[in-house]
Amino acid sequence: MFTGRVVEFEEQRSIEGWTRDVCRVEVASVLRGNLHGTVRVTYGLDEGSTHPLKEGSTYVFATNAWADAVKGGHAQLYQGEMKPVDAAQLNVWREAIMIPAAPR
Repeated sequence: MFTGRVVEFEEQRSIEGWTRDVCRVEVASVLRGNLHGTVRVTYGLDEGSTHPLKEGSTYVFATNAWADAVKGGHAQLYQGEMKPVDAAQLNVWREAIMIPAAPR
């Protein structure tokens, strides 16, 4: 989980029957995990219509790497409409990551 600034929209592709945007995102701060630099993130609403992430805006990303993280990037796990991050939203995510996760 990290905050990142959308650098650019790369392409739109179909993944498992769903339309997804692929964006290049510059990692700003890491809330959980060890990402750094610039990563590719796939994003799209489950309903199939996308609300594109805005270039230059910063969001909280909760992602999981695809099998090939270099080619596929990271899938955004939250599929609802995303809004640029603000202090209140960031505090909620910081509290959420403190909740113990079930062992894998």
